[in-house]
Parts: sequence; C-alpha cells; structure tokens
Amino acid sequence: NPIAKPTECTLLLRKHIHHQGSDRQLKNMGEIAFLFRDASARGEDKQKPIPYNASDSFWYQLLLELENQLAARGDTLDNDERLKLVVDYPEGRMKGTATLFPLHSLRVSLITAYTMDTQLPLPVISKLLAGHTRLLMTIYYNKITPSVMADKMSEAHDTLDAKSRLSVRNFLKDASMEKIQCRMAYHSEGSIQTALVNRNPIGWEERSCGLCLMGGNTVKPDEINTLGGCWNGGVLMRDSGSAASRIYGSVPHGPQNCIRCRWFITEARFLPALNAQFNQLSYRAHQASALSVEIEGELDILKDEQFFFEEQGKPFIRHDELKALQRRYEIQQAEADEYTKDWIACFELINKIIRVEELRKDGDLKDKLIAVGSEQDVCHALKFIETDSELLHLSLLCEDAEFYPDLLDELRKTPVIQKRSVQLSRVLMKKGFEPVFMEMDDKQQLIAANAMLRQMAKIADPDDKLEGYRKVVGYIEAGEYLANNNLFSEGIQALTSKAIHLSHIALPDLLEN
Repeated sequence: NPIAKPTECTLLLRKHIHHQGSDRQLKNMGEIAFLFRDASARGEDKQKPIPYNASDSFWYQLLLELENQLAARGDTLDNDERLKLVVDYPEGRMKGTATLFPLHSLRVSLITAYTMDTQLPLPVISKLLAGHTRLLMTIYYNKITPSVMADKMSEAHDTLDAKSRLSVRNFLKDASMEKIQCRMAYHSEGSIQTALVNRNPIGWEERSCGLCLMGGNTVKPDEINTLGGCWNGGVLMRDSGSAASRIYGSVPHGPQNCIRCRWFITEARFLPALNAQFNQLSYRAHQASALSVEIEGELDILKDEQFFFEEQGKPFIRHDELKALQRRYEIQQAEADEYTKDWIACFELINKIIRVEELRKDGDLKDKLIAVGSEQDVCHALKFIETDSELLHLSLLCEDAEFYPDLLDELRKTPVIQKRSVQLSRVLMKKGFEPVFMEMDDKQQLIAANAMLRQMAKIADPDDKLEGYRKVVGYIEAGEYLANNNLFSEGIQALTSKAIHLSHIALPDLLEN
C-alpha cells in the first residue's frame, strides 16, 4: 500500500483521530506520511491512518479466546470463579467489544514492568531509574558488627569458611531436590534438576556469590548441543517435549553475568557477597540512568531548536549532532535497563534466601538472619537506605571490594576508587595535609582510604557498619572536621599506622589537638 506523497491533516476525519479538531488545528499539523495505513479502505482513505477503533473487535475476540482457554485449562480465581478478560453481554442485548484489559493498557513503562515482576517497592525502582537517588541495602546478621569484622581475617574463620564451602558441595551432591528447594536459591528449578543429574562436584565452580553448576563454561562446543554454559543460561526461546530440543537464549547482559543465569545456585552463606554486588549494581544503574537523563536533556533542547527552525522556515543544519545524541541516549537507556534487571535479579535471589531462612527451626542458628532491634519478622533484617551522598555509596562499595576480589575487579573498571580518593584528598588538603592518595595506585588508594574510613566508622557507631559510615560521611560533607579534630585524627592515625607511613606529611599539632 505505497503512497505518493504525505497526507494533509485537513483531510482527516473523526474516525482517524478520535476527536475532531478544528480546521486551524488540523492545518497546523501540516502533512504526515502515516506508517500504519488502512490498506483495506477505499479511495483516499488508503493513505490515511487506521481508524482508532479498528482493532477493538480483533482484540475482543483474542482475549475471549484466551479466557476460554484459561477456563478449559482449569485456571481460576481462589474461589473457583472464571478468570474474566472481557465484558459479558446479556442475551438479547447487542454485543460490543469492551474488554477489561484495553489494548492501550499494555503500554507500560519500565517502572511498571519492574514493579509487577518483582517485590521491590515502587519508590525504590522509580528513584533508581530517575538517576537522582542512590539506593543501598544492608543485611543484618546475628553477632556480625564492625567490632567483630576483624575476626573474618583470622585463621579460625578461614577454616570454618572452607568447611562451609565443602558442606555446600556435599549437600548438593547428596541431597534430594526437595531438600535443595528448602535451602538454596536459584532462578530455574528445571535447569538445576538438569545440572544435578550426574551429581559431579568436579564440574561445579564457586563464584563470589554462589556456585556455577556448569563450571563457568563460556565457550559453546560445536559437537554437543546439550552442554550448558553462558550461551544457553538465559530464558527459554523455543519449548519442546524433549529437553534436548529446547532452545535457550544466552545469559542476559553478557557472559559471566551469573545472577541472571539459570545454572546459578546460591545460599545464605553468600548473602554478604550478594549484598555487596547489589550495591555495586545499584551504582552502575544509577550512573547509566543519570547519564541517560543528562543526554535526554541535551536531546530535548536540540529537538526544540529543530522545531523552531522548521516553524520559521529556516534550514536546520545540526542533523548529525541530533542523530549522535539519539544514538547515545538509546545506548544508555539500554544499559540502564540491563543494569536495573541485574539489580532486580540480585534482589530476587536475596529475597529467596531470606524466605528460606524464615522457614528455619528456632534451634537452627547456622547462617540464620535475625530481625533488627526486636523479635519481629526476619524480613526486617533487610533494609534499603536512600541517600544523595555519593561519598557514602563509594565508601561502601570500596569497603566490600576489599573482601571480595571479584567485585574489586569490577570496581577497578569504574572511576569509583579514584572519585573517592579525590574527595578524601580534598579533605586532607583543607586540613593541611598533602593529597597523598593521588600518589598511590588504585589498590593502595583502596586499602589506605578503607583503613581511614573504617576506623572512623567504627568509632562513630561500633554496632552498625552502615550507620557508622553514614555518620562519618555526614561529618566530612558538613565540614565538621574543620572545627572538630577528634574523629578525623583517629582516621589519620589509622592511615599512618595501619595502611601507610605518613609521618613526613602529618602535622604534629593537629594530631596532638
């Protein structure tokens, strides 16, 4: 149904635009080459858009058929009532095409889709996607506070941790699927059953946040199509009665993205690492969203300029710049979307583990979560923190990276360490110190700055790491260190005694006061 020229909007009727506009409004709309044209129409209507209600009858029939199929399959409400998708019309009354789910309602935003598919609160998702607010999460454990964090580095903890790793492997090797369901968290039960058929722990690979039951395999073999790996760890693309004939997509957002892979399995022992990865993904999603919003603003300004030029009959010569901004905006939108999906997948794993912990018996305290403050429901042990402080977010990411090498590798690909060092160097310079962090490489910056802030946070709040860091960041950002040296001097002492030797640049009178 080709067209020879665009259609003048003054020729459009009410059926084409739903509401009949004035002649002046239609004239101001100019000419439009409509993409969805009514090829079944007669005469000039072939060049005009499809009438707004043309699809109502088809949509009604489609939903009615789906409703009948659901009823035949036995899918009902809890009270055994039929699931209703369309409006019923009594006998003797003219039938219409009204549905309970209009076609237009399927146009949902990312925020709505994420809210429907997850248990995350709507404000949490919307603020993250807007790129203005940083979201952090903390999980509280029995007896785990900054005061005893040093014990994690002891030989006794290493021995216990090694036994814990071994117990997970032995558990997966010997336990029934029912027991695995009661203790472990994963995305796809069918995939886990397939991977555990042979129960061979040699082929499993431990990751920072769990176990890969396919040994971290990223290379697709040409000979055997049934082997699992990153290339088929995604969603089901084509179903089949035979497991060997089913086709799965690759892991979303690239290979090694374990938290969205169907071959990945985890448990409560990995909760600290999952929490650390959750906060790192929050940072990446925030950065991509903020950049997307920034580019969108530039794009809107350029589009407005193009509109005014065309209204005045002047040539618009910045088309290349407009296309480049549009391309950059779409790329950042896609990145923000993928990082948000990673973030949500990580949250879902954490949430599944917590639900498993809720079913633990009272006497079983191994890796058990507890409520904060009182004997309330265990879900209160998971807490979201909303903050506008970049320094707080950066500091917690760097703190976690020192304990989890995999996260450190990812962190070193970002400007996180350098951005925190710049802020702390500015603080040092205001107090009369040299910007010593600028003379270090990124690893030294991480260790030295962590030692400084960790000691300050430990003093600010010995029982709550997150609250301690929040108080320290407030102390720094509010400039309180300029008048009150107590907390700052403790940080300098930790920096000079535990991390690096700074006696040649420290001011003795500052430390004495």
